[in-house]
Amino acid sequence: MDSWKEDLVRIFEENKDKRICVLGTTCTGKTTLIEELNIGEDMDNLIFPLLSQEESDYLCQSPWIEEIGKKMDELVQTKLKIQPGIPLFGTVLLPCDLIVYLYIDDELLLERTTLRKTDFENAKNMQRKIENEIANSNIETIVIEVNQRKKYYKR
Repeated sequence: MDSWKEDLVRIFEENKDKRICVLGTTCTGKTTLIEELNIGEDMDNLIFPLLSQEESDYLCQSPWIEEIGKKMDELVQTKLKIQPGIPLFGTVLLPCDLIVYLYIDDELLLERTTLRKTDFENAKNMQRKIENEIANSNIETIVIEVNQRKKYYKR
């Protein structure tokens, strides 16, 4: 296992009594981490079955704009809660005790969005929204850099 993934497992183990929100824009590897580490839940897997077709269609339209993000926030915040010991991976900040932010630089984000045929600008807009929410949250945050250096630091 990569050392940064070991660090992530350690962070989760050391904070298993806390509600942990793992945030990252599209293509940061949230789903892959859940599957590889067998830790946590995917916000999308929990929220989309609870939505109407109309709500789902609205949230999945392109380009991603702030109004879509606000609607997603509203729906997630009214329908989901984070449980201690079960990190929730997604794009919406929910009430929690610790944020783990999966930061991805533009170069790697462009590479990943191109591979997945996902819109880079949509991913960047989502990333900006997430970073603004974290900055305004006053919640302890650990930043994991999703790049070739694979290091992390506390903020």
